[in-house]
Amino acid sequence: MYYHLKAESVLIEGKARGAIYDFSSGRVYSINRGAVELLKACESSALEEIMDVNSVDGKRYLSFLDKLTTKGLGAIYNELPAGKRTCPIQPYQPTLEYIWLELTSTCNNRCLHCYSASSPHTAAGCMPHTRWLELITEARLAGAYGIQLIGGEPLLYPRWRELIIKAREENYELVEIFTNATLVDDDCIDFFKQHSVSIATTIYADNSAVHDRVTQHPGSFDKTMSAIQKILAKGLPLRIASIIMKANEQEAENIVKLLTDLGVEPVPPDVIRPTGRGDNLELLPQAYSKPAIKPPFFTDPETFGKAQHFHSCLAGRLAITSTGDVIPCIFARDQVCGNILNTSLAAILAGQPLTTCWQTTKDCISKCQDCEYRFACADCRPLAQGQDPKKSWQAAPADCSYNPYTGNWEDR
Repeated sequence: MYYHLKAESVLIEGKARGAIYDFSSGRVYSINRGAVELLKACESSALEEIMDVNSVDGKRYLSFLDKLTTKGLGAIYNELPAGKRTCPIQPYQPTLEYIWLELTSTCNNRCLHCYSASSPHTAAGCMPHTRWLELITEARLAGAYGIQLIGGEPLLYPRWRELIIKAREENYELVEIFTNATLVDDDCIDFFKQHSVSIATTIYADNSAVHDRVTQHPGSFDKTMSAIQKILAKGLPLRIASIIMKANEQEAENIVKLLTDLGVEPVPPDVIRPTGRGDNLELLPQAYSKPAIKPPFFTDPETFGKAQHFHSCLAGRLAITSTGDVIPCIFARDQVCGNILNTSLAAILAGQPLTTCWQTTKDCISKCQDCEYRFACADCRPLAQGQDPKKSWQAAPADCSYNPYTGNWEDR
């Protein structure tokens, strides 16, 4: 008799334990080292060659295999299955999917944590308007279907409307503008409606005292909330983000309630990214934190296939700053992959720096490379890098307490 995992199940090894990724149910099952070695032995040998099936240990091993069979993970065969198992893993070949255009570094707010260190006194940038227009076309030809205009404050860029029109002419599926909304007036809203623009904004509290303390812009809360009400009244797509730091960490629940009352999806607040002005220990929240990485983990063929060779979040995305630098993420400010003022987008997309960023899999990350869950859990490289004392791009996530060398989840 032979025992094999089914084609829809994949065994992934860690240093101390292993995991079975089940694409039928989407679940990831943890197994100990003994089970890993048993399943590896089963790949080429009959059960009778591996164990004495009538012994106490043999019966224990068979009981384990029966449990796997009950879960639909494997099966017993009379003969060694011929040929290589065909697993339904979807091959992933990255193409450009989404771009951020940081139109300006100037902003009428001066948020405590701003990742790009924008302010009313920050230089706007040096990108010619014609180059922004060209990039919108080049990115679409390269495969991008989503585009976001961001800053700084994008509404301070004098010709932002022309870029929206250009994006619509190029048939982007998603055109979004991320604004602090303090400058949004009725004309802006009519324009958004006319050109099917999605809006994103940020609030830091359900009151002006705390919100304005974060933005360092008196009156910003009232202006943002007024714009939000008008945007919703027009039926425009709106998402509201929120970032938690020491100055507003008591507002997390209030923010979620406010979003619920507004009828906007109540996404849990994120934590400050240690980038730009946010790279300041004095700003870190003392009590609030993101949910830690922990089981249960889930999988699917597409996500698994991508995670084996490319970063789950970075691949297919890039941002272009107001000075023309191309970076893989708006928070990855030091991972410059070229400059669009002297290099074509096509050349940067084909270049080694961006390819290396996109290929930063968990197999490149310290600790993660030895973890059996590495193809199932999410990852934010800029966050891990920012929280690392050495600021290493390959740093392990600080919010994971799993020790792959012992197979234990450790208390903090």
